[in-house]
Amino acid sequence: MLRSALNPASVAIVGASDNPHKVGGRPILFLKRYGYRGAIYPINPGRSTVQGLRAFPSIAETPDAPELAIVAIAGDEAVSAVEACAARGVKVAVVMTSGFGETGELAKQDRMLAAANAAGMRLIGPNCQGLANFATGLVANFSTIFHETEARDGPVAVVSQSGANSQAIYTLLRQKNLYARHVHATGNEADVTVAELAAAVAADDGVRLVLLYMEAIKDPAMLALAARVARERDVPIVAMKAGRTASGQKAASSHTGALASEDRVVDAFFEQHGIWRAATPQQLVSAAELYVAGRRPRGKRLVVLSNSGASCVMAADHA
Repeated sequence: MLRSALNPASVAIVGASDNPHKVGGRPILFLKRYGYRGAIYPINPGRSTVQGLRAFPSIAETPDAPELAIVAIAGDEAVSAVEACAARGVKVAVVMTSGFGETGELAKQDRMLAAANAAGMRLIGPNCQGLANFATGLVANFSTIFHETEARDGPVAVVSQSGANSQAIYTLLRQKNLYARHVHATGNEADVTVAELAAAVAADDGVRLVLLYMEAIKDPAMLALAARVARERDVPIVAMKAGRTASGQKAASSHTGALASEDRVVDAFFEQHGIWRAATPQQLVSAAELYVAGRRPRGKRLVVLSNSGASCVMAADHA
């Protein structure tokens, strides 16, 4: 499931930049820094080399069809790039470009999706920060955090619709000396959802905890499958589902194009499938400390000690 997204044999960067601090340059920097062992194909018609690697004028001229392509160019050119990737036989396209479903430009987003579907290519994004798998060195991501705070393989998987929130969760984990193997952001979810990536990372033998951030549950059946895969491996899932209120749901729609979900239905769904719900990124990471350490609640065996009767009453309510 999504093997080509997490461990591709080759990666193309459409819009590759020689400047490692630009969106089209940062993934190349990270692929080299974090030990990716596959072929890297920078696509830039104006350069013969990019960051010391041979560059190609177009994706049609790479030595073979890249398994994964990063699209880091703006506007309508991004749509054309996705169509070119589909025609070339790319398995997965990660579209970092924004200005699609989250702004109401559904026609262009649908055009990308149609090209992907017709070719059997999976689409991550658009409007996404990308993927990072530190077990394989596949860092198809433009987040500055992996430059500022050194990453390495660890037992936690983070899957988030929001790129910024994936960084926030990653940063909070690192402050507690916890490392993440997977840090993935799905953006508008025209095709691949948080739920599908959650199912993929929950099946990874190196993962002991899955942390999720969602603004919509677009595929409940897939999320239920992810929960089942995680339970079978005794891997907890802790999720933050934003958009609890009408105002939050409106903001989510303009952020990632997310559709509203009735909050009490979300609570019931999570409880049914054994997914723990957190209200904030800080709560997600506090849970991570406990779960990675292997401490699990087993039944109603809780003791509260306090010099205040009120504190005990409030603790009993909270429990």
